[in-house]
Amino acid sequence: MNFSYIFHSSTTWSFWRYALFSKEGFAKIFAAVGVQFALMEGADFFNVYTKDKYGRYAIIVMIVLAVIWVAFTRRPISSFVYNAAGNDVAIEVRIGDLFEGEGDVVVSTNTTFDTDLSSGLIDTASVQGQVATVFFNANTAEIDQQLSQALVGIEGVLKEGAVGKTTEYPIGTTATIAAHSRNFYFVAMAHLNANGNAHASPREIEDALERLWEHIRHFGDLRDVSIPLVGTGRGRTGVPRKKMVEKIAQSYVDASKSAVFINKLSIVIRPEDAANFSVNLYEIRDYLVHGIH
Repeated sequence: MNFSYIFHSSTTWSFWRYALFSKEGFAKIFAAVGVQFALMEGADFFNVYTKDKYGRYAIIVMIVLAVIWVAFTRRPISSFVYNAAGNDVAIEVRIGDLFEGEGDVVVSTNTTFDTDLSSGLIDTASVQGQVATVFFNANTAEIDQQLSQALVGIEGVLKEGAVGKTTEYPIGTTATIAAHSRNFYFVAMAHLNANGNAHASPREIEDALERLWEHIRHFGDLRDVSIPLVGTGRGRTGVPRKKMVEKIAQSYVDASKSAVFINKLSIVIRPEDAANFSVNLYEIRDYLVHGIH
């Protein structure tokens, strides 16, 4: 785990609330004190070090040692799972690789569903670029073919002055493509300007998420689904990463109130983002536990 992430998390109240001042934290402290008492009793029984030799502040020393031990063993977490009360919604938030596991993946794209890697219109380092290179061997023609089939029957409009494809679809339009026994949900979340740069508003991201969940509800297979922090990179929404995790989680919980349509939703944060933007999973877990409604 990234040292910068560990250090930042360790300096927050949210970390210490879970590390020491939670029910589990107190239980571990009492257990550690109990182990020390047992060792003292054993030493006294075998006359190795009798009780009369201990100072009046021995118990304080034991508690301090227990606290230090528990704090050391309860280091910052890299993932957690939140289960919403009242239904079977399971949301995992983790720092790691979006493509880990065998579940389906949400891929944020632009409203014209451009796929061109050679011109740099789609960055190979982006989620969409990684899907193309890792799962399609950079064969964007295959991706285009599947996208065209998936978009049949969805009305688009001609985009004047487009730098790539010329048919533009509404925000939230979702097309499913498949490779290696996995589904990739390409969802239109951003517009491209004349310079080929993507941009989206927070409201557009919220609308896109609503339509994404609707699509998965109708066409998904109740599988695990992983989603990146959409809109925080090339989407340029200006929404902080911690807030975007909260938006995605709340949007999914709202969409699942009538019926669960995803086995487990994993919101995945890149390790470099967790370190560079002070993402703290303890703070996020605090919000999900107390803020989701």
